[in-house]
Amino acid sequence: MTSSIPSEQIDGTLRTRSPRWAWWPLLMGWASATAFAEGPPPQEPIPPMAIDRVWTVLPAADPLGALRLAGDRMGSWSIEMAGVTIDGPTLHELASPREGEPLTRHLRETLGRPIDVEDFLYWLDDVAVAHQQGRHNEVWSVPSGRARAAGILIHPDGVFKSRPRVYGQSKTTLAVDPPSPPATYPPATDGEPLGPRWSARFAHPETREQQLTALHEARPNATFPSRVGALVMQLEQQGAQVWITSSVRSPERGYLMWGAFLLSRANEQEVPGILDQLNGANSSWGLHVPILWRHPEGLKETREAGRQMADAYDVVYATERGARYSSHYTGKAVDLVAINLPRTLRLIAPDGEIGAFDLSDEHHPRDLSLEPELIAWIEDHFAFTKLRSDYPHWTDDRDR
Repeated sequence: MTSSIPSEQIDGTLRTRSPRWAWWPLLMGWASATAFAEGPPPQEPIPPMAIDRVWTVLPAADPLGALRLAGDRMGSWSIEMAGVTIDGPTLHELASPREGEPLTRHLRETLGRPIDVEDFLYWLDDVAVAHQQGRHNEVWSVPSGRARAAGILIHPDGVFKSRPRVYGQSKTTLAVDPPSPPATYPPATDGEPLGPRWSARFAHPETREQQLTALHEARPNATFPSRVGALVMQLEQQGAQVWITSSVRSPERGYLMWGAFLLSRANEQEVPGILDQLNGANSSWGLHVPILWRHPEGLKETREAGRQMADAYDVVYATERGARYSSHYTGKAVDLVAINLPRTLRLIAPDGEIGAFDLSDEHHPRDLSLEPELIAWIEDHFAFTKLRSDYPHWTDDRDR
């Protein structure tokens, strides 16, 4: 239960948004008004940034000029976007590709992320507007899940469903408050209201060694951990950035992530029905997680606490069926992120097959979760199944 969007399958529908937590800026705890002695002090959330699909500051017809002007406007203000720092010097570097180098490939290789160039520029235009409004003293973060949902990064729906996310088309704001990882919080206590501290309770394995060990302990005779490890090792040896963002997790954690996700997406009128749904599931599923889902200060505070809780989990998609039956609970799934893939990739599979892949096309995303041919080959020869529209999720297709 941690990130992306599920397909028709029932497993893995709660996933993690982004590589874990290599770039997670420290910040922004939330504590309830009932005041706990431990943990980060309450802080006012940073207001979201206004977004639209209108050129206000940057020149629409000149991408390099837009990057240069954005760099001039940003100066020393830096924003964390999908784990990379966007500031004036970075933008000037992006505005200076080698002669003959296509801009899309230059941006994706420089940042190591599957940038949607047009939407990235629209976002920079809105950043420049925010700078003019005096917001450049704020600490901003747009984690990869938010960036994908907003269209700044390529979304799996654009690859597998022909439904790309378009920046500024359906939303007028984008959250920019940096989430804090669960490790920065003490675990929530029994009866505590919802909030980020619950992400530190029912903890799951965080380091790669712990994650692979947990997979082995869940199914001692399965070969799944060794196949996952072999794929990760080969990708890293060829220069890719790779994270296992989740392996084994408890049903309690999955339930909490699902609840946080629902509340983070709800409007105020929907909150009472969601609370009834969550409390009913807690009882009927036999979990009895001692959480107070309704915030003591009201429905608005419940939604905000749910949003911050979802950010702490880094959950960007969840379903009730996935929360109840996820293959993560039995050690049959991993959330795997591999970005900044090399221009040419060579893999040796456990069945002895060798795959050679040319990823040098200027429009290639260089992201494992967005590459249909590579996914299909790995499925065939590593015996995995990839949920196409669920960004990081892979399940074991052999040791059933």
